[in-house]
Amino acid sequence: MRNGRLHRLRLSLLLAVFVFAVMLLSMFLVLSVQFLLFRSHVMLRFELVPYIEFALASLLLGALLSVFLSRRSIGPLSEVMEATDKVAAGDYSVRVTPGGSEEIRMLGEKFNHMAQELGSVELLRSDFINNFSHEFKTPIVSISGFAKALKWDDLTEDERGEYLDIILEESERLSTLAENVLDLSRVENLTILTDKTRFNVSEQLRLAIALMDGKWRDKKIDFAFDGDEVFLEGSEPLLRQVWINLLDNAVKFSPEGGTVEVSVAQKGERTEIAVCDSGSGMTEEVRAHVFDKFYQGDASRTTKGNGLGLALVKRIVQLHGGTVEAQSREGGGARFAVTL
Repeated sequence: MRNGRLHRLRLSLLLAVFVFAVMLLSMFLVLSVQFLLFRSHVMLRFELVPYIEFALASLLLGALLSVFLSRRSIGPLSEVMEATDKVAAGDYSVRVTPGGSEEIRMLGEKFNHMAQELGSVELLRSDFINNFSHEFKTPIVSISGFAKALKWDDLTEDERGEYLDIILEESERLSTLAENVLDLSRVENLTILTDKTRFNVSEQLRLAIALMDGKWRDKKIDFAFDGDEVFLEGSEPLLRQVWINLLDNAVKFSPEGGTVEVSVAQKGERTEIAVCDSGSGMTEEVRAHVFDKFYQGDASRTTKGNGLGLALVKRIVQLHGGTVEAQSREGGGARFAVTL
């Protein structure tokens, strides 16, 4: 607050001095012109004293007016400057309501918008750190606990095998989480794609299904593939990651013995790839947040996952200038449609 008052005082004094100097220069020019007119005999008389009195009175009045006007015009700017200091100190809740000219009011609106956006970014950053810490801590605690349990002498062979399986599973989960975070960080920092090639996306989808053979066979999942051979231009490695994440999601939320439907359709210059599961679908709240980082529709977190796969999908699709939408299907299941 003290710095803000000092800034306001300095600006007021500077403006007052500037106005005073302008008026002084104006009076000097007026007197100079009159003097020159007198010397050239255009004016018959030149009385300096009345002019000096008039000049001094004008300067005094101008000085008072400049101080008054400077306080009114500098005040809104000082409010913005004080608020800027607060934002720099980490207070993103500060807002300003400056009056004055239209430009000053627009400056205040822009400042408030900036503070709001910075507050939203800070909230997202805080949530990301909290969720990231939770997701990393859970498997580490589990691995540590079962590793210690393996040192017990009274364990049966079945128990040892079960504990080892849990340690391996949690290690794989931790590795996947780290890999997803690194992948997401990498694609978020990308602005343009430099590795675009033209390739058969239908063939890429079939290969992605084959890569996940172990997962969908364990649940006896059937795949229904519908579409012709469609070619598109894009980053083949990144789009392969999109299909794997969507297919993994579909297999995860489909019941045992369910069906996952995959379709590829050419619609003019656009290509739509849809992946549909046969699960219970999504609520409107889940649909609204399903692409958020670390968001999991299963509040109990009993379903395997870390909430980064779909965030990664969305970012990769955006890099390709496309869109991805999620919706529940009539009769059950969720549908994810990527348009490129």
